[in-house]
Amino acid sequence: MKRLLGAAVLIALAVIFVPMLLPGSSTTNSGSVDVKIPPQPDAALETRTLQVGPDGASAGSSTAAAVADPDHVATLDLNKTSAPPAGAPATSIASTNAPPPSVTVATPAASAVAKPAPARPVTAAAMPKASAEPAPPLDGGPGAAALAAYSVNLGIYADHASANKLVAKAKQHGFKAVATPETFHGKSVLRVKVGPFASRAAAEAARLKLQGFERVASMKIEGSAANQSADAPASALAATRPGAWAVQLGAFSTEGQANLLRDRLRNQGFDGFVDSMRTANGKLWRVRAGPFATRLAAEAARDKIAQQLKQKGVIVTQQ
Repeated sequence: MKRLLGAAVLIALAVIFVPMLLPGSSTTNSGSVDVKIPPQPDAALETRTLQVGPDGASAGSSTAAAVADPDHVATLDLNKTSAPPAGAPATSIASTNAPPPSVTVATPAASAVAKPAPARPVTAAAMPKASAEPAPPLDGGPGAAALAAYSVNLGIYADHASANKLVAKAKQHGFKAVATPETFHGKSVLRVKVGPFASRAAAEAARLKLQGFERVASMKIEGSAANQSADAPASALAATRPGAWAVQLGAFSTEGQANLLRDRLRNQGFDGFVDSMRTANGKLWRVRAGPFATRLAAEAARDKIAQQLKQKGVIVTQQ
């Protein structure tokens, strides 16, 4: 048995190692690789020793420049193998980011460019006026058309006897009545009016009473204006009617002129307003300060307005 095992071992070793000893035989599929070694350069190699300290730097080198000027920047030209000539200025690194050269654009000659016209001084005559001065009040002074008068018109009568009879009957009931002669269509007539009344409400109350005993086809309330030459007396209004006093400064034929004086009042701190009144000569705009609760307050305002605005006023009542 031992002989058989020894023979088997020898046969196995022979199978493994005999093929390796035979020439031209290989157990692997790897091929051979040719490696070529470049020839040795003809130039002789030169060995240099560089000193990195400042004492060992040669004159004109970048190291010496760095010692002399701390802000000096050494540059290298990678496109050339040779060093720049001595004394040539070094190119800054920042110059690689410099913008492209500027392009010069031809401009027209100075004479061809239109020049703005020189500014002309503005004279006082050329400047527009801010606003016109207020026109003077109408004839009659500050109290022009200050009084409002209302009457009841009973019509015109060609028969003078009938007109006079109507006037007499109105007077019997406590009214003031007049018959004024006029010309109507070439004929002489009489116009009968009852009044005057200080307010339209009073005139309306008289009209209703007249209709009770006079059979007149039409009765109309008419308003008119009258000038006031002096301050209204304290007895003009009852003491129980506050806020019915004002100071009138004038009456104007245009609303614009009246508004100018009203604005002057307001600029001086007074309450000013404008109201209108129809007269026989047309419509008028009255400028007033107020209203005031008492006549005493109206007097104080009148004096203050005369001092500040140099404008005289009269005390009137607000009907």
